[in-house]
Amino acid sequence: MEDLIRFLKERVQGELPHSDIRKEGLSPGLLQLLLEEEQNARKQFQARPPRICAVMIAFYPEGEHLYLPMMLRPVKSRAHPGQISFPGGKQEETDNDLVETAIREMKEEVGVEVPSQNIIGKLSQVYIPPSNSLVTPVLGFLNEKPSYDPDPNEVDRVLDVAMHSLTDPANQKTKKVILTNGDFFEMPAFAVQDVLIWGGTARMIMEMNKLLGEM
Repeated sequence: MEDLIRFLKERVQGELPHSDIRKEGLSPGLLQLLLEEEQNARKQFQARPPRICAVMIAFYPEGEHLYLPMMLRPVKSRAHPGQISFPGGKQEETDNDLVETAIREMKEEVGVEVPSQNIIGKLSQVYIPPSNSLVTPVLGFLNEKPSYDPDPNEVDRVLDVAMHSLTDPANQKTKKVILTNGDFFEMPAFAVQDVLIWGGTARMIMEMNKLLGEM
């Protein structure tokens, strides 16, 4: 794990694979939609600024493999109900930066604190149109499998997702999303355990996979 941490700390200082959304390899329809949504969000920044958010991607070793804590949001959740996500949420005024946001949100949502010295860096920001959120993924690590104390208002259950299951091509799927006007597009997704990970979370995983592929 030490070699991985050393590599990632150096790598995230350079240009990231998804610093330009056009490099994500998204389907043409989805790419056009996301570009239009981002452009509209910039035009409306004064009247409707996006929610500035951060999520924590914190891996830990167990046996010969690395795992990531992820969470299933309750179906009654205000944000992305019933979906799989990394722990995270909106930046608060008391947060000095988005790293603090990610650390605080992980502690509040799943009861796990990532020490500040275990922060590796950040991935590319992801704009999520349905919640008008601009999300910064923060990379970190834990030295061992954590004990969880999830907030039932925010978390239905915590999943320990093996990193190798996310890099396995057999688990890389697509999800068909239909818009209100009848248009549809294919969105990248990952089928692991008994769930489907898609949306902005899947896009973050895609960038992480590209970084891991460079080792």
